[in-house]
Amino acid sequence: MESEKPATEPESQSEDALFGKFVTDIQEGLEAGEKRLDIPPGTLSDLYSEPDYIMVIKIIAAIEPTVNDLIAAGMAKGGGLGGVPNKITFAPVADFAVDRLLLSGRAGKLELAKRLDMLGDRDIAFAETIAAIRNRYAHNIKNASRNLIDLVLEAEKNNAQLSKKLFYGMRIKLQNLPNGFAKVLLAWSFSRFLESAERRLHPPTGGFLNGLLGLIPAEQRDGDLASGARDGDRAKAGDRRQKHRHLDGPRDPDSQ
Repeated sequence: MESEKPATEPESQSEDALFGKFVTDIQEGLEAGEKRLDIPPGTLSDLYSEPDYIMVIKIIAAIEPTVNDLIAAGMAKGGGLGGVPNKITFAPVADFAVDRLLLSGRAGKLELAKRLDMLGDRDIAFAETIAAIRNRYAHNIKNASRNLIDLVLEAEKNNAQLSKKLFYGMRIKLQNLPNGFAKVLLAWSFSRFLESAERRLHPPTGGFLNGLLGLIPAEQRDGDLASGARDGDRAKAGDRRQKHRHLDGPRDPDSQ
């Protein structure tokens, strides 16, 4: 008599497939960021394999030049700040912003990019939050060997909205969350930041208003994020999953 397969096996396989697509989608976003920043392959797309503090530092090191590009592009738009034209007038201001302004703060680069309509509220919240986590690593050598999830939990004691900001509005239960899965979620947030910046730097075609504003329909964006990899990437998703088997994160919705 043939033994029956466990009833949970199809569900488990489905979860593995969804997780593989999720990781593939992140990888593609990070690889696109590498190309735009003109940096060697693997600099960002292999973030999972980096020590936690290196991962955080690399993210900040990629965010800052991206924000610089956004400021320069925003200054070059016809309206400029307050409707005053244009890149000739504001070129010295853009140079000053790149060289002198801090990333965060009321007079920082992120705030300037927001006023230029080059970053959204969730983009700003993510960048400011990961910068705060970076500071915890950078200003205390004892933290260099600590896990990302431990520092996030520690920082959340002083900011109840920290995880929501770090993960683009998602409500994540951080208690008992495996560190490997926290790194996956951080990479996902980072890929969303890069995607948002790319839409504003190179607005998509296919609709005058969307092209003008540098936007895509919310349902299209959210659908892409939810589906993970495209249908043509099924085999690739499996390969990605094999590559990242060391990630110890849960793959059931209740764990999030």
